Amino acid sequence: MEKNTNLKNIERRIKEIAKDYEVRGFAVTINPNQTNLPDFLKGFEPDIVATSETESVVIEVKSTKGNSSQLKQFESLAQRISEHKNWRFELVFTNPIEQTIQNKFTNELPLEKIRSRISEVTILLISNHYEAAFLLCWTTLEAAIRLKLDSEKNDSNNKPTLAIIKTIYSLGYINSHDYKKLEVLNQKRNLLIHGFDNSIDKNSIEQLINIVTYIIGDSKEVVMNNWLESMDLDEYEDIYELYQTVRYKNDYGSFTFSETDKITVGCTYVDGKLILEGEDEYQQFLNLIEQEYMDDMDAESWYGFKKAMDKDD
Repeated sequence: MEKNTNLKNIERRIKEIAKDYEVRGFAVTINPNQTNLPDFLKGFEPDIVATSETESVVIEVKSTKGNSSQLKQFESLAQRISEHKNWRFELVFTNPIEQTIQNKFTNELPLEKIRSRISEVTILLISNHYEAAFLLCWTTLEAAIRLKLDSEKNDSNNKPTLAIIKTIYSLGYINSHDYKKLEVLNQKRNLLIHGFDNSIDKNSIEQLINIVTYIIGDSKEVVMNNWLESMDLDEYEDIYELYQTVRYKNDYGSFTFSETDKITVGCTYVDGKLILEGEDEYQQFLNLIEQEYMDDMDAESWYGFKKAMDKDD
């Protein structure tokens, strides 16, 4: 550990980082003994080593960037660490004007790997390995969020899980319902990762899968939302007409409905049509209209409220 006049700041920052990683489900050791380090770290005295089922992080805290020679040493160390599967190096500066630096050998999980993990989660789910499926799906969720934020130039490095979840919610990448689900699921994740008895059910995993696929643009809900956004639904009468069309499976106002082997919903002033397959997608679309356009109220109550407000105006 660096010994200088900034020692207290460094110690405080080490505790903050350790606490953050513990909240994220890592087992954290501050100033680990040499005997507890893997062979490739022998001789180096890291400030923190944080480990989880999916990755291990070696963390060094400094007050300033130091000279180029020191930085090259850390770069060499980072490369050595990155050569070991699921290990990475993190260099943190206490000076508020400095940036937290992660080594350049750490890459975000690519989209195809995220999709592959979803398939692995589904296999575990089918095999009734609920806890394993949940944990793998949660790490996939975090990877999907970070990939999405980084693609939109929103830095997700070194931010705890709840922080990045709040960020994607504030940016509109998930809706309020999914945000509330993730708050509850995060509590389950924390209990599970810390070894407490916490029953994970099939529904919790399916909720996670749906949110992950939505974030990466693979879910049917993305298609539904894109179709809804292609129309001008600012007037409550138009929203109500759309809901009536779908609910009662009949043309209503500017909207059309047909059903053969699939359900087709159209709008007279929009070229594209929405195709729904099966009862699940049909109910999902009805629920989406209520959630996103009717303040999560049932249609008749919402319409009555809007009519009353219109009269008052």
